[in-house]
Parts: sequence; structure tokens; C-alpha cells
Amino acid sequence: MSKRELTHQVKSNLWFTPVLYVFVSIILLTLALNGDLNFDLGNKMRPHFTVDYDLTLSILSILTAATLTITIFTFNLILVVFTTFSGQFSPRILKNFIASKATQRVLGIFTGSFIYVLLSLFFINKRITEYYFAVPITATFLAIFSMATFIFFINHAVAWLQVNQMTDDMKKEALGIVKGTLKNELDIYKVKDFNDTNSDIRNGKGIQIKAGSPGYIQLVDFISMIEEAQKDDITIKLEHTIGSYVFETTPLLTFWQKHENSIDEDKYLAFFSVRKKQTEVQDIEFSINKLVEVAIRALGNYDPKTATTAIYQVGEILVSISQVTNFSNYLVDDENNLRLILQKRDFNHYLYNGLGYIRHYAKDNVIVSTDILKVLDLMAKSLHPRDYPSVWDFAIHTALGFENLFLFEQDSQQFYLALYNLATTTDNLEDYEKFLKKI
Repeated sequence: MSKRELTHQVKSNLWFTPVLYVFVSIILLTLALNGDLNFDLGNKMRPHFTVDYDLTLSILSILTAATLTITIFTFNLILVVFTTFSGQFSPRILKNFIASKATQRVLGIFTGSFIYVLLSLFFINKRITEYYFAVPITATFLAIFSMATFIFFINHAVAWLQVNQMTDDMKKEALGIVKGTLKNELDIYKVKDFNDTNSDIRNGKGIQIKAGSPGYIQLVDFISMIEEAQKDDITIKLEHTIGSYVFETTPLLTFWQKHENSIDEDKYLAFFSVRKKQTEVQDIEFSINKLVEVAIRALGNYDPKTATTAIYQVGEILVSISQVTNFSNYLVDDENNLRLILQKRDFNHYLYNGLGYIRHYAKDNVIVSTDILKVLDLMAKSLHPRDYPSVWDFAIHTALGFENLFLFEQDSQQFYLALYNLATTTDNLEDYEKFLKKI
């Protein structure tokens, strides 16, 4: 497992942060016991800040039960949130709530506090010292802190159940993938003009490397692959993209070489992470699909406002994709020689995967479809001009499905006004007039 995968795995699991807090609580308990048992802080702090053994035992016993109760209640609340998310939105967005730093820290605080008071009961000893200071005082402050944390967690869960907060978090996740994968990893190697030294060789049949195991392509180490391809002087073509499902015998890549030297195929297989489920580490389409599912579920639950919110978030992601990448599928090394050929992905591909499914499920909903046109117009004001044809073509195909479905005149007016505004933004007024004549 690569460092990037390990980081994602850690962030998406509930156990890692609580374990860290447990270690912190053990260190805190060690310091407190050392102060009370070895340095006799209880007797030194008398009479105002000292606590006798019996009261210390009572405090720790009560706090142990109370902390365990509040921890169980918090886990129960998380399960309620999970159930709500799965039924109303999408089971794939549960990981976002789990990966939230607030959720993990709250559970870490509760778990650490419980471990502290529980272990304290085992180590306090009346025969060693009659009075305690550090252990009960620390336990009391942890209990107060846990109560404040519980109130914070209630507010956090309620806030996360709000559609705007939930979709905004998913949007930020997708924007992070756009910046990390498309811009920082790939765009520095993407070019349109390069020295295709192996163009003649690639006319022949290349050597294919098969996946070896079934699953989804979660991660590809593009940078290391380009560096090794330069060393071996080969050109590689990826047969599938991140997020694709492959079988054991599915070719992952094809490479061409000018010499007869043997190539270590296992070395290139190691640059791929093929596992049983999709993740958001590099898969921008999977991340966008979460918002798409929210919009589709909202349409099915007769909640157009939620659908519209998700549509606007998808639109912002598409704008970011248009701005940060040139959509070239050719990657070169530092000597400008072609080393890696990706699957072709243009803006039209991302636009369809982002809004195409929503358009399909909203085909009988004029108001939501009008919102889609408004989002396209808002997007077009920030898109790269090269992507205007894709946006306009998408809008025209959306409008073709509503020739005879307008129930009210105002529906028609709002719909065609949104289409007109988009035509103005993308400089397609002439095509807009032709479209009106056809209908």
C-alpha cells in the first residue's frame, strides 16, 4: 500500500484517531499518577486542593460510568446519522462523515477520557497515599471537556445533516482531487507538441501487461511510471483509467520499445493499485458521482431544492476542471519525449458524467431542467472558451426533450430565457434562433 493510500485509509477509518487519543490519555495518566504517588502532590496541596482516597474513588467510579454512557450514546447517534444518509442520500457519502476531523476527534476525546478514568481506578492505592490531587483534578476536567465536546458533536451532526453543509464538503473533496491529480500530478507533464520518437514503433503491435487481479483501479503513480519509462526508453499507453473495473486478464497497459532488452513487467504493475472498491484518492468521477446521487435521490423524494443545490456544486467542480487542465492525453518526460498515453478525457466527458444522469432523471421536471440551464450559463461565464461548444450542445439536447412538456406558459418562458442567456454567454445566438424555428 502506497503512502497516499495509507493516508486515505487512515483518514476514512474511525479507529485511528481514537487510538491516538488513548495513547495521549495513558501519558496523561502516567504523569498524574507520578505526581500523586511519587511526588505526593495530594499532601503538598492540602488543605484546599486535595482529595482523599474515598472521594477520589467515588469520583472515578461515577465518571467511568458516565463517560462510557456518553460514548455509547455518541456511537448510537452516529448510527442514526448513517441510517439517515443511506436512506435519504447515498451510502457512498458515509465515508465523508467518518473522515470528518470533528467526528474522529470527538470519539477520540470520549474514548481517551474513558480509558483515563478506568485505568485510574486500577492504580490509585490508599496504602501508598491517602490524598490525591492530580488524578481527580485531571479526571474532573476531562469530564467537563467531554460534556462540552458532546454538545459540540450534537451541533456538528445536525449541521452535517443539512444539505448545504454536506454537499459543500463533497464539493471540497472533489476540488481537492482536481487540484491534486489533474493539476499537480498530470498537467506538468501534459503537452500537445512533443518528440514522438516511437511513432513508427507504435504502428506495430505492442506488449500488453495484464492486471493480474480483479477490482477497481484506485490509484496510479503517474510520475514514477514516466520516470521508469524514460529509463527503459519505452512508450506506454494506459488501456483503462482510474475508477475502471478490470478483470484478472484485462490488459492494464500496452508498451512499445525500440530495443530488445527485457522489461520488468511487475515493476509497472506496482504503479497501479487495484482493489475491491472505488475510492476518492484520485478518482474525480467517483467523487462527482456522490453529488449526482444526492441530486437523483432528491428528485425521487420530491425535493427539488436539494437537487438544485447539488447541481450547482457539480457545476463548480466542472468549472474547476475546465480551468486547471488542458485535456491532453499525452504525457512527456523532462526531455519532451512521449512516455505515457492516457485514455482520452475531454470536458464533454466530465460534463455528461456530472449533469447527464441528473438530466435523465429530471426529464419530466421542467423547473429542475431550467435550473440545469441556469447552471450551464453560470458555468459558461467562467469556463475556458474551448469548452463552450460542449456546454451549448448539452443545453440543446436538454431543450429537445421539452418540446411538448410545458404545462404552463411561465414554464416555457423561464426555460427558453435560460437557454437564451446561455446562447448569449457562449456566443450561439444564431444557433438559438435556428433551434426556435425548428420547434
